[in-house]
Amino acid sequence: MNMYWSKWGTLAVAVLMLGGCKKGSEGQPAPKAAPAPAPAAADPAPKPAAPDPIAQLAAMDTRTPVPLQPMMAWHQKENMQQHLVAIQRITAALAKDDWDEIAAAAKLIESSPQMQMMCKHMGAGAEGFTERALQFHTLADAIAPAAEKHDAKAVLQATAHTLEACTSCHAVFRQEVVDSATWTQLTGQTIDMSHMDPASMHGGMQ
Repeated sequence: MNMYWSKWGTLAVAVLMLGGCKKGSEGQPAPKAAPAPAPAAADPAPKPAAPDPIAQLAAMDTRTPVPLQPMMAWHQKENMQQHLVAIQRITAALAKDDWDEIAAAAKLIESSPQMQMMCKHMGAGAEGFTERALQFHTLADAIAPAAEKHDAKAVLQATAHTLEACTSCHAVFRQEVVDSATWTQLTGQTIDMSHMDPASMHGGMQ
C-alpha cells in the first residue's frame, strides 16, 4: 500500500514539476531578433568635370581664331610687344622734335620682304589675317618720310593710321594655339616648330 502511494506520489510530483517548467517558459519574453544590418552607403554621385577655362574663354571670344603653333604664337606676341615699343619711341621723340629717332623707330615696323613672308606664314590658317597684318606695316611706311620732312602733323597722322590698322586687326582676330598636326591640317604646311629655338625665328623687330 505504501509502495502504491509512493509511486503515485512520485508521478504527481513529476507532473507538477513539468507544469511549472512549462509555465515558466511561457512567461518569459521571446528573445529579440538581431537588428538587420544597415544598408551599405551608396557611392556618392561623381562630380561633374570642371569646365576647361581655355574653352570657356574661346566660347566668349567671338573673334576669328588664328591657328598658331606654340612657338609661332610666342614669336608673334614678342613682335607685337616690340611694335608697341616702336610706337612709344615715335611718340616720345615727336614730343622732343627728335626727327632722327622718329625715323629710326619707324623703320622697325615698316614693310619689307621679310615682314611680308612672316605675315603670310602667321596667317596661313586664317583667311584675311595676312592682308590686315601687311596693311599695318604698309601704313607705317609713311612715318619716316614725314619725320625726314620735320612734319609733325604728318607723323601723327601716319602713326594714327598705323595704330588704327593694328586695333582693327585685333578686333577681328585672336590667337588660337594648336599642335603641329592640327596646324598642318588647317594650313596644308608641314613645319613643326615644337622644338625650334626662338632665336632662330626672324621677322619683325629683332
